Amino acid sequence: MKKLLSLLASAAITFSAAPLSEAAAEDVGGFVLSYTIEDKQATVTGCAGSDAILIIPAELEGCPVTAVADDAFSGNKDIGVCVIPDSVKTIGERAFSACPSLSTITIGSGVAEIGDYAFTACPALAYIDVNKNNATYSNIDGCLYENGDTLLLYAGSSEAVINKNTKTIRKGAFFGKADIVSAALPDSVKTIDDHAFSGCLSLKSVDIPDSVTTLGKGCFMSCSELESVTVGKGVKTIPENCFHSCTSLKTADIPDTVTSIGSEAFYSCSDISGIYVTDSVKTIGREALGRRYDARSSSSENISGFIIRGEKGSAAEKYASDSGLAFEVGKAPRGDVNGDGFIDAVDASTVLAEYARLSSNKKGTFTAEQNIAADFNGDGKVDAVDASAILAKYASLSARSL
Repeated sequence: MKKLLSLLASAAITFSAAPLSEAAAEDVGGFVLSYTIEDKQATVTGCAGSDAILIIPAELEGCPVTAVADDAFSGNKDIGVCVIPDSVKTIGERAFSACPSLSTITIGSGVAEIGDYAFTACPALAYIDVNKNNATYSNIDGCLYENGDTLLLYAGSSEAVINKNTKTIRKGAFFGKADIVSAALPDSVKTIDDHAFSGCLSLKSVDIPDSVTTLGKGCFMSCSELESVTVGKGVKTIPENCFHSCTSLKTADIPDTVTSIGSEAFYSCSDISGIYVTDSVKTIGREALGRRYDARSSSSENISGFIIRGEKGSAAEKYASDSGLAFEVGKAPRGDVNGDGFIDAVDASTVLAEYARLSSNKKGTFTAEQNIAADFNGDGKVDAVDASAILAKYASLSARSL
């Protein structure tokens, strides 16, 4: 999470350092707005003072206010309600990012462009009002949409259900939504953009549908409670930092459509004890698998006991060799539900927990590969019989090793 926030902070510094035309200031309620005027159009660049309500005026010095600059109100701790007038055409990148009290936004009819991360990391944001005459943006199911099919900002319940017409989940749409425990992605979604779900600290599992063809950088970064991921068959690239610092992730189901895994894609996913990488994967980036950050030495190290499985001569075998990680040929044996290379009591208890979920009509959490490994007797079901059989197998293997 620290890495993610530092990336955004450095971007903010870069943009805010850009030269502006001569600045002016004007009292507006409890704020003193700073702004610039160029070609008889005003751009709001920031404010001083504190108030719970920010109403941006339609005019300054007789000139229409047409833009809110990049980073204009980023980090403001006081703004709770913001009203953006019809005169504004552009809201800049990170304009209202990291405003912890911001709960309500009113967007005027003239807004035609909203920059990346404009309202990112505003945990209290619950209400977005868009003028019905706005041709580009709208409120759908309480969320901010662009052109009716691009989710720009989620502002719904902790069990997120995304509109069935959504094609793109834009950069930072769920960023920092720490209360999100689940997200139902419809088959209409094709793109999950950069950092779309980063920092969703309570998100438990993700099923990426086959319709998705593009995952953005760091799109699930720092989802520290995420335990299982199923990547759909439409994905060809798992990009850099995709699941970086998902420290609770235990299973990741990678389909044979994936051809590349980016740098640090699964970095510091320290709960994963092993992963099967198909021979369709031709490139694996730096520290993509089996590596973690060691705070004691302030450096990277291999995850203890991590096993990469794959085929002879594959990119997975080369990566394992180059990284000093264990490599085994083929998938995990039946019964090895958690993919750690061993059949033991942990696998049996994992199967029992899944069986309990299914028996209470809850959604199962196993990936396709886990279901195969868990169905020890091959009857097409995951139940207590399989758990008993796995325990018996464990007992048999333990006896042989004595």
